Amino acid sequence: MNNTRIQEWKTFVSQIREEKPLVHHITNNVTMNFLANGVLSAGGSPMMVHDACEVEEAVSVADALVLNIGTLDKASAKSMILALRRAMHAEVPVVLDPVGIGLSSFRQELVRKLLFEYSELKGVRPQTILTICGNAAEMQFLAEGAWEGRGVDGDLANSEEDLIKLARAAAKQTGCLIAMTGTKDVISDGERAIVLSHGDPMLSYVTGTGCFATSMVALYQGNRKKEVTRAKVDLPILERTALALLMLTKAAEEAVKTAKGPGSFQQNLLDQLYSLESTHEIFHGSIHWQDHVLKEGANR
Repeated sequence: MNNTRIQEWKTFVSQIREEKPLVHHITNNVTMNFLANGVLSAGGSPMMVHDACEVEEAVSVADALVLNIGTLDKASAKSMILALRRAMHAEVPVVLDPVGIGLSSFRQELVRKLLFEYSELKGVRPQTILTICGNAAEMQFLAEGAWEGRGVDGDLANSEEDLIKLARAAAKQTGCLIAMTGTKDVISDGERAIVLSHGDPMLSYVTGTGCFATSMVALYQGNRKKEVTRAKVDLPILERTALALLMLTKAAEEAVKTAKGPGSFQQNLLDQLYSLESTHEIFHGSIHWQDHVLKEGANR
């Protein structure tokens, strides 16, 4: 990996910590505490405002918005639609986690509504980004309508080539940037893809690490609307998204080294996120990052 690029990443991570992007969550109430602590540790400022009476005002002051349907109900569904509309008008980047979308028609209908709102408003606010962050089973449902997940889990045992095709298909089908997490993470806008090969199986033993990947993506997208001076690094949105997942999975690799089990691993992960820039192995150890330019016909 090019040393100049790595130094840009390190500078960007430091910028995040200096600027403390405010990340508004309408999210899974099982994992809310972990997400808040994770965002704080990684350098951001979390906000958890759910009620429809105030979500629009909250989004107006936020730097990014997370919509997570993990513990969905009618009230949160209404709030998510209102929040997305306001985020689009305010050009606040939005990251959607379609947790367990194949489980119920209720979840599917909400995601359809959110994607419709996004497509309708995109013409008015073309600078606003909607990213979908989820596992391979969720992406397969978005791309093909098939559900092979179990509960809210779904890491399909596909080849790297198939995973790239799946991410591309989901991007083309939804019109969104895709961040597909799993044994390999694939980030795609339908024309390009980045594949990451990091992380540790211990991530699957802590509830909320998948949800936190969504929060990390929002955090790293969250200062897009802030003016960037010559002294600062501004990365393309695809690279920001991939860097968020790279930092999380590299931190997991460091955290597991001294973990005795899931409990200490979770604590260590927060500590590693807090010290990303000062941990030598994060930036100077091996980095498995592959850039791909996708050809026509690569779709499923």
